[in-house]
Amino acid sequence: MPLPLRDLQLPSGEVHLWHLQMADLPDPAALEPQARIDNADSRSSASPRLLRFQQRFYLRLLLAAHLQRPAHAVRIGRTASGKPYVATGAGGPTAVRPSAQHTPTSRPPLYFSLSHVGSAMLVALCRDHPLGVDMEAASRRVRDPMRMARRHFHPAEVRWLQALPPAQQPAAFMRLWTCKEAVVKATGGGIVSGLDRFAVALSGQQVSLTAAINEPSDDVLHSLHISTPAADDDMLVAVAHAASVSVLRRFKLLTTAAVRE
Repeated sequence: MPLPLRDLQLPSGEVHLWHLQMADLPDPAALEPQARIDNADSRSSASPRLLRFQQRFYLRLLLAAHLQRPAHAVRIGRTASGKPYVATGAGGPTAVRPSAQHTPTSRPPLYFSLSHVGSAMLVALCRDHPLGVDMEAASRRVRDPMRMARRHFHPAEVRWLQALPPAQQPAAFMRLWTCKEAVVKATGGGIVSGLDRFAVALSGQQVSLTAAINEPSDDVLHSLHISTPAADDDMLVAVAHAASVSVLRRFKLLTTAAVRE
Protein backbone atom coordinates (compact mmCIF):
# COMPACT_ATOMS: atom_id res chain seq x y z
CA MET A 1 0.00 0.00 0.00
CA PRO A 2 1.54 3.40 -0.96
CA LEU A 3 2.13 6.04 1.65
CA PRO A 4 -1.01 8.20 1.96
CA LEU A 5 0.82 11.54 2.29
CA ARG A 6 3.38 13.18 0.00
CA ASP A 7 4.64 16.74 -0.55
CA LEU A 8 2.04 18.57 1.51
CA GLN A 9 1.99 22.35 1.21
CA LEU A 10 1.75 24.68 4.20
CA PRO A 11 1.87 28.34 3.09
CA SER A 12 3.33 31.02 5.29
CA GLY A 13 0.71 32.70 7.47
CA GLU A 14 -1.45 29.59 7.84
CA VAL A 15 -2.06 27.01 10.56
CA HIS A 16 -3.11 23.53 9.48
CA LEU A 17 -4.94 21.34 11.95
CA TRP A 18 -4.86 17.59 11.32
CA HIS A 19 -7.26 15.14 12.94
CA LEU A 20 -6.10 11.51 13.04
CA GLN A 21 -8.16 8.66 14.46
CA MET A 22 -5.84 5.70 15.02
CA ALA A 23 -8.72 3.22 15.05
CA ASP A 24 -9.54 4.17 11.44
CA LEU A 25 -5.97 4.09 10.07
CA PRO A 26 -4.03 1.07 8.79
CA ASP A 27 -1.35 -0.73 10.78
CA PRO A 28 1.94 1.13 10.17
CA ALA A 29 3.53 -2.14 9.02
CA ALA A 30 1.06 -2.21 6.11
CA LEU A 31 2.46 1.14 4.94
CA GLU A 32 6.10 0.62 5.78
CA PRO A 33 7.23 -2.99 6.41
CA GLN A 34 10.12 -1.96 8.68
CA ALA A 35 7.70 -0.13 10.98
CA ARG A 36 7.25 -2.78 13.67
CA ILE A 37 7.19 -2.83 17.43
CA ASP A 38 9.38 -5.37 19.17
CA ASN A 39 6.84 -7.25 21.25
CA ALA A 40 4.21 -9.02 19.18
CA ASP A 41 2.10 -9.45 22.33
CA SER A 42 1.54 -5.67 22.37
CA ARG A 43 -0.10 -5.60 18.95
CA SER A 44 -3.60 -5.79 20.41
CA SER A 45 -5.69 -2.80 19.31
CA ALA A 46 -6.25 -2.09 23.01
CA SER A 47 -2.54 -1.91 23.80
CA PRO A 48 -1.37 1.51 25.06
CA ARG A 49 2.10 0.66 23.72
CA LEU A 50 0.77 0.01 20.24
CA LEU A 51 -1.29 3.21 20.36
CA ARG A 52 1.79 5.28 21.25
CA PHE A 53 3.72 3.58 18.45
CA GLN A 54 0.97 4.38 15.92
CA GLN A 55 0.80 8.00 17.05
CA ARG A 56 4.58 8.44 16.70
CA PHE A 57 4.56 6.77 13.29
CA TYR A 58 1.77 8.93 11.86
CA LEU A 59 3.18 12.10 13.41
CA ARG A 60 6.48 11.48 11.62
CA LEU A 61 4.61 10.64 8.42
CA LEU A 62 2.75 13.95 8.62
CA LEU A 63 5.87 15.98 9.40
CA ALA A 64 7.85 14.23 6.65
CA ALA A 65 5.21 15.02 4.03
CA HIS A 66 5.50 18.74 4.88
CA LEU A 67 9.29 18.66 5.05
CA GLN A 68 9.66 16.65 1.79
CA ARG A 69 11.89 14.06 3.38
CA PRO A 70 11.52 10.36 4.30
CA ALA A 71 9.68 9.72 7.54
CA HIS A 72 12.65 7.82 8.98
CA ALA A 73 14.78 10.95 8.52
CA VAL A 74 12.53 13.08 10.76
CA ARG A 75 13.99 13.52 14.23
CA ILE A 76 11.93 14.91 17.09
CA GLY A 77 13.67 16.51 20.04
CA ARG A 78 12.23 17.85 23.28
CA THR A 79 13.05 20.97 25.23
CA ALA A 80 13.85 20.78 28.93
CA SER A 81 10.16 21.43 29.64
CA GLY A 82 9.08 18.62 27.30
CA LYS A 83 7.89 20.63 24.28
CA PRO A 84 8.55 18.60 21.11
CA TYR A 85 10.18 20.13 18.06
CA VAL A 86 11.65 19.06 14.71
CA ALA A 87 15.37 18.63 15.37
CA THR A 88 17.78 19.72 12.63
CA GLY A 89 21.51 20.17 12.24
CA ALA A 90 24.20 20.85 9.70
CA GLY A 91 23.68 18.70 6.68
CA GLY A 92 20.25 17.48 7.71
CA PRO A 93 18.54 15.99 10.76
CA THR A 94 20.62 15.49 13.85
CA ALA A 95 21.00 12.22 15.66
CA VAL A 96 18.90 13.53 18.53
CA ARG A 97 16.92 10.70 20.07
CA PRO A 98 13.16 11.31 20.29
CA SER A 99 13.36 11.10 24.08
CA ALA A 100 16.41 13.36 24.42
CA GLN A 101 16.04 16.66 26.30
CA HIS A 102 17.46 19.59 24.35
CA THR A 103 16.77 23.19 23.47
CA PRO A 104 16.63 23.99 19.75
CA THR A 105 19.59 26.17 18.79
CA SER A 106 18.00 27.49 15.59
CA ARG A 107 14.54 28.05 14.19
CA PRO A 108 13.01 24.68 13.27
CA PRO A 109 11.86 24.14 9.68
CA LEU A 110 8.34 23.48 10.93
CA TYR A 111 6.53 24.21 14.20
CA PHE A 112 4.03 21.68 15.52
CA SER A 113 1.97 20.83 18.57
CA LEU A 114 -0.13 17.79 19.35
CA SER A 115 -2.87 16.57 21.66
CA HIS A 116 -4.42 13.15 22.33
CA VAL A 117 -7.78 11.93 23.58
CA GLY A 118 -8.07 8.15 23.55
CA SER A 119 -7.08 6.93 20.09
CA ALA A 120 -7.64 10.35 18.49
CA MET A 121 -4.71 12.68 17.83
CA LEU A 122 -4.75 16.32 16.80
CA VAL A 123 -1.66 17.90 15.21
CA ALA A 124 -1.30 21.64 14.57
CA LEU A 125 1.37 22.85 12.11
CA CYS A 126 2.78 26.26 11.22
CA ARG A 127 5.80 27.42 9.19
CA ASP A 128 6.38 30.74 10.90
CA HIS A 129 5.64 30.76 14.63
CA PRO A 130 5.37 28.52 17.71
CA LEU A 131 1.85 27.30 18.43
CA GLY A 132 -0.05 25.07 20.81
CA VAL A 133 -3.10 22.85 20.48
CA ASP A 134 -5.28 21.09 23.02
CA MET A 135 -8.23 18.74 22.62
CA GLU A 136 -10.49 17.61 25.44
CA ALA A 137 -13.70 15.59 25.59
CA ALA A 138 -16.57 18.06 26.02
CA SER A 139 -18.20 15.60 28.42
CA ARG A 140 -15.14 15.45 30.68
CA ARG A 141 -15.80 16.82 34.16
CA VAL A 142 -13.57 17.50 37.14
CA ARG A 143 -14.90 16.79 40.61
CA ASP A 144 -14.86 20.38 41.89
CA PRO A 145 -14.25 22.87 39.06
CA MET A 146 -14.33 25.97 41.28
CA ARG A 147 -11.77 24.50 43.66
CA MET A 148 -9.53 23.65 40.70
CA ALA A 149 -10.00 27.14 39.27
CA ARG A 150 -9.07 28.84 42.54
CA ARG A 151 -5.96 26.70 42.76
CA HIS A 152 -4.71 27.03 39.18
CA PHE A 153 -6.45 29.84 37.28
CA HIS A 154 -5.98 33.60 37.05
CA PRO A 155 -8.21 35.59 39.49
CA ALA A 156 -10.09 37.16 36.57
CA GLU A 157 -11.08 33.70 35.34
CA VAL A 158 -12.17 32.62 38.82
CA ARG A 159 -14.43 35.67 39.11
CA TRP A 160 -15.96 34.94 35.69
CA LEU A 161 -16.68 31.32 36.63
CA GLN A 162 -18.18 32.30 39.99
CA ALA A 163 -20.61 34.65 38.23
CA LEU A 164 -22.06 31.79 36.17
CA PRO A 165 -24.97 29.61 37.36
CA PRO A 166 -23.52 26.52 39.11
CA ALA A 167 -24.92 24.22 36.42
CA GLN A 168 -22.86 26.02 33.76
CA GLN A 169 -19.58 26.10 35.65
CA PRO A 170 -18.29 22.57 34.80
CA ALA A 171 -18.59 23.04 31.02
CA ALA A 172 -17.18 26.57 31.20
CA PHE A 173 -14.24 25.31 33.26
CA MET A 174 -13.41 22.73 30.56
CA ARG A 175 -13.53 25.39 27.83
CA LEU A 176 -11.12 27.55 29.81
CA TRP A 177 -8.86 24.60 30.58
CA THR A 178 -8.63 23.66 26.89
CA CYS A 179 -7.69 27.22 25.90
CA LYS A 180 -5.12 27.57 28.67
CA GLU A 181 -3.49 24.22 27.84
CA ALA A 182 -3.09 25.40 24.24
CA VAL A 183 -1.43 28.62 25.44
CA VAL A 184 1.14 26.92 27.70
CA LYS A 185 1.97 24.47 24.91
CA ALA A 186 2.62 27.40 22.59
CA THR A 187 4.90 29.16 25.08
CA GLY A 188 6.74 25.90 25.77
CA GLY A 189 6.53 26.09 29.55
CA GLY A 190 3.80 23.52 30.11
CA ILE A 191 1.35 23.56 33.01
CA VAL A 192 4.21 23.74 35.53
CA SER A 193 5.01 27.24 34.23
CA GLY A 194 1.76 28.44 35.80
CA LEU A 195 -1.79 28.64 34.47
CA ASP A 196 -2.40 31.69 36.65
CA ARG A 197 0.16 33.91 34.90
CA PHE A 198 -2.32 34.84 32.16
CA ALA A 199 -6.09 35.02 31.74
CA VAL A 200 -8.41 33.85 28.98
CA ALA A 201 -11.77 35.57 28.47
CA LEU A 202 -14.73 33.72 26.96
CA SER A 203 -17.72 35.54 25.50
CA GLY A 204 -20.06 33.28 23.58
CA GLN A 205 -17.82 31.68 20.94
CA GLN A 206 -15.27 34.49 21.15
CA VAL A 207 -12.00 33.88 23.00
CA SER A 208 -9.27 36.36 23.89
CA LEU A 209 -6.07 36.41 25.89
CA THR A 210 -6.79 39.27 28.27
CA ALA A 211 -3.93 39.41 30.78
CA ALA A 212 -0.30 38.39 30.91
CA ILE A 213 0.74 40.72 33.69
CA ASN A 214 3.12 38.28 35.36
CA GLU A 215 5.19 37.67 32.23
CA PRO A 216 5.96 41.07 30.67
CA SER A 217 9.01 39.72 28.83
CA ASP A 218 7.34 36.63 27.33
CA ASP A 219 7.10 37.72 23.68
CA VAL A 220 5.39 34.51 22.57
CA LEU A 221 2.68 34.81 25.22
CA HIS A 222 1.92 38.43 24.37
CA SER A 223 1.70 37.69 20.63
CA LEU A 224 -0.79 34.82 20.88
CA HIS A 225 -4.33 34.60 19.56
CA ILE A 226 -6.68 31.74 20.52
CA SER A 227 -8.91 30.01 17.98
CA THR A 228 -11.55 27.44 18.92
CA PRO A 229 -12.50 25.63 15.68
CA ALA A 230 -15.50 23.34 15.65
CA ALA A 231 -14.63 19.73 16.35
CA ASP A 232 -16.26 16.35 15.78
CA ASP A 233 -16.95 13.57 18.26
CA ASP A 234 -17.95 15.74 21.22
CA MET A 235 -14.52 17.37 21.48
CA LEU A 236 -13.34 20.81 22.56
CA VAL A 237 -10.41 22.18 20.55
CA ALA A 238 -8.28 25.26 21.10
CA VAL A 239 -5.31 26.48 19.06
CA ALA A 240 -2.97 29.18 20.38
CA HIS A 241 -1.08 30.79 17.52
CA ALA A 242 0.49 34.08 16.47
CA ALA A 243 -2.03 36.84 15.86
CA SER A 244 -0.47 37.36 12.41
CA VAL A 245 -1.78 33.96 11.23
CA SER A 246 -4.53 34.70 8.74
CA VAL A 247 -5.90 31.24 7.88
CA LEU A 248 -6.64 28.09 9.89
CA ARG A 249 -7.45 25.04 7.78
CA ARG A 250 -8.68 21.66 9.06
CA PHE A 251 -7.83 18.28 7.59
CA LYS A 252 -8.66 14.68 8.43
CA LEU A 253 -6.32 11.82 7.63
CA LEU A 254 -8.19 8.86 6.16
CA THR A 255 -7.01 5.40 5.12
CA THR A 256 -5.50 6.36 1.77
CA ALA A 257 -5.89 10.12 1.45
CA ALA A 258 -6.09 13.40 3.30
CA VAL A 259 -9.45 15.15 3.14
CA ARG A 260 -9.76 18.90 3.65
CA GLU A 261 -12.79 19.74 5.77
